[in-house]
Amino acid sequence: MPGDRIDPAELERWGQALLTAAGLDAAAAETVAVSLVDANRRATDSHGVARLPIYSERLRKGLMNGNPAPRVEREDGAVALVDADRGPGQVAGVIATDLSIELARRHGIGAVAVHRSSHYGAAGFYAIRAAEAGMVGISTTNSEPFVIPYGGLGHALGTNPIALAAPTADGIFDLDMATSQVAVNKIFNARDEGRTIPEGWGVDEQGQTTTDPAAVYAAVPLGGYKGYALAVLVEVLSGVLSGSGVGHGVGRLYEDWDRAQDVGHFHLALDPERLVGRARFEQLLSGLLEQLKAVPSAPGADEVLVPGEPEARAKAERERDGIPLPPTLWVTLEELSGELGVAAPAHG
Repeated sequence: MPGDRIDPAELERWGQALLTAAGLDAAAAETVAVSLVDANRRATDSHGVARLPIYSERLRKGLMNGNPAPRVEREDGAVALVDADRGPGQVAGVIATDLSIELARRHGIGAVAVHRSSHYGAAGFYAIRAAEAGMVGISTTNSEPFVIPYGGLGHALGTNPIALAAPTADGIFDLDMATSQVAVNKIFNARDEGRTIPEGWGVDEQGQTTTDPAAVYAAVPLGGYKGYALAVLVEVLSGVLSGSGVGHGVGRLYEDWDRAQDVGHFHLALDPERLVGRARFEQLLSGLLEQLKAVPSAPGADEVLVPGEPEARAKAERERDGIPLPPTLWVTLEELSGELGVAAPAHG
């Protein structure tokens, strides 16, 4: 692939090889690599292969289980609890999503909580998986505290994303959003790549907004007190309901080297056939999206977009032209490849 772009399938193979060499079993490594590259395909690069170095380090230090065997710890009617066995969150996340779909086919709805897990990547990956099975899918996760509460100055909650996806007449509608102003990894990526960040993404230790990602002490809630409230909602669904770590009990992915994380997830699948009927649901949702798209654009805006549309366009472009990797990330992954004895793809 010319330049600093790489074919998505090649990036998946490289990611899987790195994870396997770091100690993750092959099946789990494939699941994680597919999840990370899916984020890159959709231009959600903050949740993509930039996370491979930290995953690999935690695997090598024994802080992430390289041979996870998630199990259904409890199941009662339409609800279940999954023990992630301290493995990568993607492994338990896929199992929990598929179980929620199975329960929804049986009962009309399926709700599965996960505990003893770790970082699971982009929440939309799981919601879309449910939507591809004909369900309305919802996925949330708590994460290490790096976001201040509204009116406070101190780490309290994670970015705590919310994702929803559903089938339409001609595809999938999806939304995936952090409850902080931006995903924290966007700040980390800017720091690693030597870029400034917009005002309002984070604050320094004095609580003042900063455009220097290296000076960011904490991220801020989306929309002030409303984003703060949504983050608490996600903490309840993901952490409290599953019996996982909450707040500082989650553990820090990049800083805690004496313990595994205890992240919680929440996966819900709802069968529209049991309510309005799938065909009518898809018709109504498609009509809603068409109405939104038909709204005249405001001065300075080219068009009205619906959630998920920028990601869908990016996916089409990147599947055609390859996924761009910043030079600093190429170097980091090549160095990791050298450490682990993995052949790195040629580029440049």
